[in-house]
Amino acid sequence: MPTATISLDKDYPLLIGTYTDLDALGHQPYAPTSGKGIYGLTLTKEGKLKEREVVEALNPAVLIPHSDGHLMYAIVETIQDNGTVLQYNIDNSSALTLVSSFKASGKSTCYLALSPQKDIAIVINYWDAIIDVVGVDSNGQLGDVVQSFKQHYRKEGEWRQVEHREDHWTNRQVGPHAHCAHFWKNWVFIPDLGENAIFQYCYDPVKKTLEPDTHIEFEPGSGPRHMVMHPTLDLCYVSNELFNTVCVAELDASNPEQSKPRLHPIQYESTLDNREQTSYVSEIKLSPDARFLYVSNRGDNSLAIFKVLDNGKLERIDIVPTGGKFPRHFALSPCGKAVIISNQDSSTVNLFHRDTETGLVTATGDTYDIPAPNYIRFL
Repeated sequence: MPTATISLDKDYPLLIGTYTDLDALGHQPYAPTSGKGIYGLTLTKEGKLKEREVVEALNPAVLIPHSDGHLMYAIVETIQDNGTVLQYNIDNSSALTLVSSFKASGKSTCYLALSPQKDIAIVINYWDAIIDVVGVDSNGQLGDVVQSFKQHYRKEGEWRQVEHREDHWTNRQVGPHAHCAHFWKNWVFIPDLGENAIFQYCYDPVKKTLEPDTHIEFEPGSGPRHMVMHPTLDLCYVSNELFNTVCVAELDASNPEQSKPRLHPIQYESTLDNREQTSYVSEIKLSPDARFLYVSNRGDNSLAIFKVLDNGKLERIDIVPTGGKFPRHFALSPCGKAVIISNQDSSTVNLFHRDTETGLVTATGDTYDIPAPNYIRFL
């Protein structure tokens, strides 16, 4: 297998979350070992990873820095109790210090989205599809719950709440499972894998509340998971976990006073060559220049690469092995010249060189042993 080297203009600090208690999760990792919490590392100019610190925490599954660069939210994932959002101060050396925590209203907490005004956060609880709208102070600290509700559109009696993890493994869509949240103009979009839809809400920045508007149903059985917004076009890209596809959707801001769907699917592209195999789409990301889109495949153990055409539609140009098992998450360096992939079930993190012109990635051959890695975030 050909290898490449990474050469960067500067060092980049990053964090890697790990699963510390596999039995507390709604899914079923097969990692050979469990982690200790949040691993602070540096990607050096020479393209090597160096460990700085390990901060112990229970199942830190999502790491989201505040835009001020001095605060980081770490989401604790568990179905044994309601989720927690740990809030860390980031010092000048990128070290973390715990300053406070927030208790969510649901289980398997999995996402946090700050409003454009940075005064409200939407906290998503996957297991029971409970949406928390939370006040945020001037320092970025989460405060009181302003609004909390369960997201679903099927009538009572037409859905049920999964009872335990074994139930969840084989019944992913018997009830709602919210996955993430994205603000766009006057609206908020929340994909729901269980309800097979993206829910659309009107956001009132004065009242700081969400008002249910409508929902956009996706292909039956597809399971929308995550989405990314195009920075200049009125388009977004949605990963469908159960069908291993990416949906390109147009966004519509016309006649904002009307209640109508603001998201319209226009293209579906497969992330796999063999769609009959068992695999599950996980993370989806645009390159820093939005010319390429990347999606990881858990099961096929690969990274699908798409070229973003001038009209925003996609053309798949490559599928690259990730060098490990079950690539739950990956990250592109801010400069776009490196890709780091967390292979959850092999307890490895693999480095790749990225060609910023072609969008293609090549393994460097560097593999790092980090137990049960689940999330990577550059600071």
